[in-house]
Amino acid sequence: MNRMVKKLKPKICIIGSGFVGQATGKGFSSLGFNVTFLDINPLKVQKLREEGFKAYHPDELKNGTFDFDVSFLSVPTPTENERINLNMMEEASKYLGKRLYALNKYHLVVVKSTVLPGTTENLVVKLIEKYSGKSVGKNFGICMNPEYLRERFADEDFLKSWVIVIGEYDHRSGNLLEEIYEDFDCPKYRVSLQEAEIQKYIHNLFNAVKITFFNEMRQITQNAGLDPELIFPLVAESAEGNWNPFYGLKDQGPFSGNCLPKDTRAFLSWVEDNGLSADLLKQTIKVNEQIAQKHPEKQKNTPQPKRDKTYGRYLADRSIQH
Repeated sequence: MNRMVKKLKPKICIIGSGFVGQATGKGFSSLGFNVTFLDINPLKVQKLREEGFKAYHPDELKNGTFDFDVSFLSVPTPTENERINLNMMEEASKYLGKRLYALNKYHLVVVKSTVLPGTTENLVVKLIEKYSGKSVGKNFGICMNPEYLRERFADEDFLKSWVIVIGEYDHRSGNLLEEIYEDFDCPKYRVSLQEAEIQKYIHNLFNAVKITFFNEMRQITQNAGLDPELIFPLVAESAEGNWNPFYGLKDQGPFSGNCLPKDTRAFLSWVEDNGLSADLLKQTIKVNEQIAQKHPEKQKNTPQPKRDKTYGRYLADRSIQH
């Protein structure tokens, strides 16, 4: 008689137990994974232990007790003096390399922290190879797996992920991480390490620019005696850039056509005539003009996007070009 053999889930180590590391580890633990948390902050370690999780200071785990299949690096990467500080990522990579030195099996390293393009391969991999004496692609694999968690709702956001991006060094690494995420019912995309790294930054920058844009428009509308709380939801319904998530993504050069160039300039003049400023709008016009000068061959009328009405809502036609 054939018996179904239950596949063992990989043993996971979370290195860096801030809100990202905790959400990741707790989420996998709830799905039946054997998870261990590591952190240099004794208060975090104690709190996790009180909640019933295995948690340790990194120095408490000696080589013989480091027997994990996967490690998630989720240490802080703060910005200091306008530049990313990778000190904790360096220390975590060195630590992991030393632990892998005595590990006699393949190990997957997953960078969860937000890092600039090239960091995973040029810093993390090199340090792990140096301190482990092992080779990436042979003895260990590596992926870059960005997080999209809101701090207040991190646990919920992790388990209800709306998209998973896997930046892979090689297929073996990507296959293993995709297997780990097999219970997550959402789209999964596999890209290169650097593509995953820069995607996370563009994700955050887009959110920052959108917030800044509406803050700028809020000041202008309120100064004009108008109600932004009424106007902005209407913009959310009417603007192609909102109801079509793929609007503007194609490489079609500067915005052009009959509306956008004239309206951006006219509105900026009106704002300045009223003694106000619109710095983001001014820079938008400037950057658009620079792109037009650099790529004159791409200037043309902006295509008119289509609308597909479904269940009373407008959804994006993914085939449209702009």
